Amino acid sequence: MATGTRTGRWVGRAATIAALAGVSLAATATAAQAADEWYEVAGKAGTCRIAQSSIPGAYGQAEICWSGTQVWVLGYSEDTAPKYRAVLQIRYKVDGDAAWHYRNYLSDTNSADEGTWASSWSKARYPTTQLTARACTYSGSTQIGCDGAWR
Repeated sequence: MATGTRTGRWVGRAATIAALAGVSLAATATAAQAADEWYEVAGKAGTCRIAQSSIPGAYGQAEICWSGTQVWVLGYSEDTAPKYRAVLQIRYKVDGDAAWHYRNYLSDTNSADEGTWASSWSKARYPTTQLTARACTYSGSTQIGCDGAWR
């Protein structure tokens, strides 16, 4: 499906959020909700942008909004090949902390459907900066590949 069509479907679209507690980028990376750094909210505020990312087998899109160090994200992940699972990853910094935080935000495992949308907005629990996103592929719990650029 064309990227323009995906963007057009963005507004008003929601589906189930995927639990990714068993998938990690490294020893310190966990699902955003599981890490207690993010929580679900009904809406967002501030300035927003859409980040799109794709690699063979995966497409990801995140609407990222911010107002100062308050940050919200709503994502979409699409498995575009039957061999792997698609994952939308996010990367961000907690204000005052130089370390990057990495989370597998949303997963899609069925290349026969139209992908998986987050069921609601997620808001950062702590003052957050520099949120970006990218698409990755997984086989089981093993990361196969990711878009080389954070968007």
